[in-house]
Amino acid sequence: MIRELRPDDWPAVRAIYDEGIRGGDATFETEPPSWERWDAAHPELRLVAERDGSVVGWSALSPASSRRCYRGVGEVSVYVAAEARGAGVGRALLHELVECSEQAGYWTLTAGVFPENQASIRLHKTCGFREVGVRRGIGEAGGVWRDVVWLERRSTLVGT
Repeated sequence: MIRELRPDDWPAVRAIYDEGIRGGDATFETEPPSWERWDAAHPELRLVAERDGSVVGWSALSPASSRRCYRGVGEVSVYVAAEARGAGVGRALLHELVECSEQAGYWTLTAGVFPENQASIRLHKTCGFREVGVRRGIGEAGGVWRDVVWLERRSTLVGT
């Protein structure tokens, strides 16, 4: 079941985020932020996937810019708990996030993914994203400069 994220979901969302951080191929972050910081960075369009009453994944949209001309451009995040991977949870979350984003007036969604995270790249492409480039050595993590594959999805309903 996909539903809107509530503040009381934060402990489960944080644990899934932390699991992704520890995996090494999900984000440059080294630890999950506080609820207040995460909440401020993701002011709308936040979803969780529940299975048997437990949160097993989340997706959220962050504004790409505070400039008005980019009001319809957002960056997506999708994280799935290890025990729920490969069961379609990520696809369901991202599909629903895409639908909700179009209803909210977003015309472009972006995602930055480490090239080693082939499962995430496949997931985004399955949901209509296309690869637009690779940012070489864009950030440092654990003493290693990492590339990021940049993907985007252009709405066929909004901003055409």
